[in-house]
Amino acid sequence: MSSQPDRKAVGAAEQVLYDEGMKVREQVLGAEHVKNSRELPELQQPVQSLAASAGWGLCWSRPGLELKTRSLITVSLLTAGGHDHELPAHVRGALNNGCTPEEIMEAIYQVR
Repeated sequence: MSSQPDRKAVGAAEQVLYDEGMKVREQVLGAEHVKNSRELPELQQPVQSLAASAGWGLCWSRPGLELKTRSLITVSLLTAGGHDHELPAHVRGALNNGCTPEEIMEAIYQVR
């Protein structure tokens, strides 16, 4: 038995997470956002791939919460953490996921 991971199996698993992540990312943030992320400089692509695989593929694709709930949590965390540059995209995502403007504002008020 080798102590090294099966690179082919790991690569296949990473591809599944990436593909699922890009699907969810587009559903939440929109096709234009995904298109723009693919057009970032080559130096930024590894970070984009990690975000798609780990953030969107592993976390956002889990079955335990609806996308609407995940969006409200994300808006709250971005607000509390002062990540204002990411907030507009996730507010649009929350609206795409069925949140009302009132629900989004309440999530923001809760942490301000």
